[in-house]
Amino acid sequence: MRIVIIGGGKVGFAIAAQLTEEGHDITVVDKDRKTVDRISDQLDCMAICGSGATVPVMREAGVDTAELLIACTAEDELNMLCCVFASKLGCGSTIARVRTPAYAEQLYLLKDELGLSMTINPELTAARELFRLLEIPGVLKRETFAHGRVEIVEVIPKPGDPLDGTRLMDLPKKIKCKALVGAVQRGEETVIPNGSFTLQAGDKVYICAPATEIVRILRAIGEYRKKARNILLIGGSRVTEYLMLLLIKANANVKLIESDPGMAEYFAEHYPEAEIVNAEPGSEDVLREECAEKMDAVATLTPRDEENLILSMYISALGLPQILTLVDHSEFANLITNPNNRMISPKQLCADTIVQYVRAMQNSTGSSVVMLHHLADGKADALEFNVTSSCRNRGVMLKDIRLKPNILIACINRRGKIIIPGGMDTIEAGDTVIVITANSRVILDLNDIFAGEE
Repeated sequence: MRIVIIGGGKVGFAIAAQLTEEGHDITVVDKDRKTVDRISDQLDCMAICGSGATVPVMREAGVDTAELLIACTAEDELNMLCCVFASKLGCGSTIARVRTPAYAEQLYLLKDELGLSMTINPELTAARELFRLLEIPGVLKRETFAHGRVEIVEVIPKPGDPLDGTRLMDLPKKIKCKALVGAVQRGEETVIPNGSFTLQAGDKVYICAPATEIVRILRAIGEYRKKARNILLIGGSRVTEYLMLLLIKANANVKLIESDPGMAEYFAEHYPEAEIVNAEPGSEDVLREECAEKMDAVATLTPRDEENLILSMYISALGLPQILTLVDHSEFANLITNPNNRMISPKQLCADTIVQYVRAMQNSTGSSVVMLHHLADGKADALEFNVTSSCRNRGVMLKDIRLKPNILIACINRRGKIIIPGGMDTIEAGDTVIVITANSRVILDLNDIFAGEE
């Protein structure tokens, strides 16, 4: 697809990097020369220096013939203006990054007038992901498929846990649940396992199962913990505000530590249900005074990655069951070694959401990819495909189908019925299928997973 991205900052760069890797024709427009040079040097795409809200620059970037424009500058109003102009010029679809909460209702009412196909709010997306993780604390990561009917969850078994020393062929009998392990990360190696693979304590294990079974499976493998009720938020930000709304609605007990008096006063005025503390969160005395070690979960949400990481590392020493760290630089991921600590990146979540939208656009024009999530720190992918009439091996039992190496069929969704597949199951037209593969293998169509003649 031909796609134009207005804004080459953190979000724009991440989107351009992912879409370029998938073979799309990408043009990025940014008014900062250094940003344009960086994109030209690091990505295989065109970069233009100029204002993305001016028609001459838009024409130079090819907006009038593009299938999609993504406006993701730091200014909401500029993003909306870019989408209006792009729509008038004949661009097929437009996406605007809009962060201001007050615009949400107006955008819904004026979506057609503004020419918007979709809006994306990185902070709201991050807050929803944080809330999802707080709902089931035993899980380090949750990815959903089949319209929420299927989840892939990441767990790390401890020594002596039911998963420790278990062969995968014995797992269903041991946990008495229908589930499938789709990928295992052991140290630097990521494996797409077969039934003879034996799990070990410390592995990152990615389990695919019906969403309705997740809690029961976590109980069976010893990873279930009660839903977090007492939650400490550190740092008042847009993400904090969105997350606080979700937590209060869920009747959680929320405490916020914010160092800025004005920001603390704002939260105290607008969220009387929460306890607001105006203090310096980096102080050990403050954290102990506010009983941080007695909380069910802590989320570090300041605007500074470094501060969030340092606070999370200190809080890790207190032995909390769940710590959530907000960062935008993915290279910091290696600094987090505590298995109870999860890193959330608004930038990456935003990029993933837009990439999924692009996949849906492709699907409407013939491609069968519906959804993609990265697993094992990006070393494996979970993809959801539509099974169309062009798919080979329809109606053939899985035990008789040869797949290419490092590929696993993890789940079949047949008109809402979720099937964790065995050798006697088949793939039929109209199904959606979840496939897990090593990241080194590019899968663009369901037929790409089959070995043998094309």
